[in-house]
Amino acid sequence: MSTGELRPDEAADPAEFVDLLRQLKDRSRLTYRQLEQRAAAAGDVLARSTAADVVRRNTLPRPEVVAAFVRACGAGDEVEAWLRARHRLAVGAYAPESPTPDQASAHRTAPDYPSADGTAPDRPASDGSAADAARSRWFARPLPLALPLVGTLLAALGVGVWIQRPDDTPRTAPQGGPTVSASSGSPAAPDASAGPTIAPSARLSQIRPARSPKLCVTEGRDRTGQYRSEVAVQRPCTEATPPDTYLEPVADGLYFIKWNHPAHGPGCLTVRGEDPGRNLLEPWQDCSRSNSSQLFRFESTGSTPTSYRIRPAGGDLCVGLRDDDTEVSAEALAEPCTNGADQVFLVDTLPGR
Repeated sequence: MSTGELRPDEAADPAEFVDLLRQLKDRSRLTYRQLEQRAAAAGDVLARSTAADVVRRNTLPRPEVVAAFVRACGAGDEVEAWLRARHRLAVGAYAPESPTPDQASAHRTAPDYPSADGTAPDRPASDGSAADAARSRWFARPLPLALPLVGTLLAALGVGVWIQRPDDTPRTAPQGGPTVSASSGSPAAPDASAGPTIAPSARLSQIRPARSPKLCVTEGRDRTGQYRSEVAVQRPCTEATPPDTYLEPVADGLYFIKWNHPAHGPGCLTVRGEDPGRNLLEPWQDCSRSNSSQLFRFESTGSTPTSYRIRPAGGDLCVGLRDDDTEVSAEALAEPCTNGADQVFLVDTLPGR
């Protein structure tokens, strides 16, 4: 199925956008139960109550809900168009987002940094205060209004929103990590104003399981449902953006793995130190060089020039895939190193966008 005459890019406000989603659902002739089942089959989370809320309200659904809803309706090839339209409306008017069953957990504050023994200290439950809001994770942070508008205007004029580094000489990554190049074919660093936590040294990259090179590490959900916030999973590379992935050198061969989302902004992948979701990788808005759960070392396996084991700095673990799974949406997590195939990743820099 294709969106056809449905033009989400022409929606003037959230109400029109939702009306188009309603039309998309009507054209699919699917029940809410069938949408839920189709979403699950595609590796998405879309409860039937959430799908019903999408078309019942006149506020924008969250981006992951839009993507799951559109795919479930059979318009998977149009997901990017719907997400771009939603993003334009969200940043253009600070439009409120409709709540979902996952929203309460998605807006929980990030746990305190793990202690030296790898556990997260106890802290009081959130009371909804401004201090709690300041600690919210990456995916709850809005992008400044002016920046996406400028980006949209430049894109319309055919001008890129990325800038090239002033130097044009090769750069060598810290020992133990992937090589980062600033040649003409390497990714350009984003303007500092476009993402204040994406450093000029960061490079747009792609992380793929070596045994499943058509899959990429990107955002998704815990398939067990025990932890409801965004975490790192493997999905088809054609569906892996947004967010964009950046590797940012820190020191002594360590890197931040940063996600940069057009609607949510940048954040560092962080190894969770508490249940539920212990050892899963999730994006946090606050990045700190002193937080070992956000620092990763890339160890070359020697099998190919871009083949690495990814080692969290906070312990003797490796990044792998839950239960050695090869399926789409299998979760990435920190686990004991086994030298298994699920713990080998291809890490490549990408051309700038």
